[in-house]
Amino acid sequence: MDASLKRQLCWIGGAFLFIFALDQLSKYLIIQNIPQDAPFRGDVFFHFTHQRNTGIIGGAFGSIPWVAKVLPFFALGILYYLFKQLNKASLLQAISYGMIWGGALGNIVDRMRLGWVTDFFQFNFYFIPFNFPWKYYPAFNIADAGIMIGVFTLLFTLNPNPEESTEAEEHAPSNS
Repeated sequence: MDASLKRQLCWIGGAFLFIFALDQLSKYLIIQNIPQDAPFRGDVFFHFTHQRNTGIIGGAFGSIPWVAKVLPFFALGILYYLFKQLNKASLLQAISYGMIWGGALGNIVDRMRLGWVTDFFQFNFYFIPFNFPWKYYPAFNIADAGIMIGVFTLLFTLNPNPEESTEAEEHAPSNS
């Protein structure tokens, strides 16, 4: 194993462990300290809640439990493919990738163990004077945040055609 791959795997593993552990600990603390489906505060922008999400993002497919259990495994297949696209020298890509894995496995463990995921961050855009579908934004957790931050970061840092950028650099006029 070359040094750059070893370094990349260490950063991926560290980010994975951080998100996974923080996610599991935070869900445990919420379950122990906040009653499930406690009344929400309509007059604050952010509060902690305790909701069981049997679906996926925003509760989608909650009435079809097998979809919420199977779909994440397809996502893991995509993650495996993405690993081959990572730049071994990119610390940001390695951390982002680890965050996605940590979040994905944090939620998968909960779905398989409990049948749901505990969501607890709740935002309420009560101050906006007009209605829109997610004025009371669906609750989410640290795993979800890790996945989203990781995905958006990878979208902005992955180069889908690394050969093209190498060729462009080789044929670029020199400034000397």
